[in-house]
Amino acid sequence: MSRLAPIHPKDMTAEELEYFKSIRTRPTFQGKPSEEPLDGPFHAWQRSPAFGQRMTSNSRYLRYDGLLDVRIVELVIITIVRIWSARFAFNVHANWAIEEGVDESIAEAIRHNKTPDFQKPDEEAAYNFAFCLMTDREVDDATYQAALDAFGEAALVELVGLCGHYVTASMTLNAFKIPPRPGDDPFTD
Repeated sequence: MSRLAPIHPKDMTAEELEYFKSIRTRPTFQGKPSEEPLDGPFHAWQRSPAFGQRMTSNSRYLRYDGLLDVRIVELVIITIVRIWSARFAFNVHANWAIEEGVDESIAEAIRHNKTPDFQKPDEEAAYNFAFCLMTDREVDDATYQAALDAFGEAALVELVGLCGHYVTASMTLNAFKIPPRPGDDPFTD
């Protein structure tokens, strides 16, 4: 159960309501009742709407307007959020990763804490870089060079930023015990 009570629109400040409305326009909220409280990290970020707007803007840039292909972005996201055991984020982004062309077997390997068998060199380079950065807190020369060759310096800077952004999202989900959506698949460790 979440450590944060839902905030209903009638009880929101003007700033919280503005943030609520901006998030409710996202595709993941389409079809939900208009009064339904936010879920995911947005549930927490709504308490600090200025911070929430900045996080949302950063996410939007990295996911849709940045230098990395969306397929790579979603692969990196599921790698990061799985390391942090952020079930809500993993389930949402695993579906998107598959929609963007990441093989389902790769998403499932990551779900089960297994090293995926990659067929695409750019996916392997992105996964290894993100995994190494998160688990070793640095990147060895061979892993760095493979990612640099695959993406170039500017995109590699954005890949690091993407990792950091989803660490923050994962920390938010975990700190406030924000649950996954009903029916989400569990992790097995």
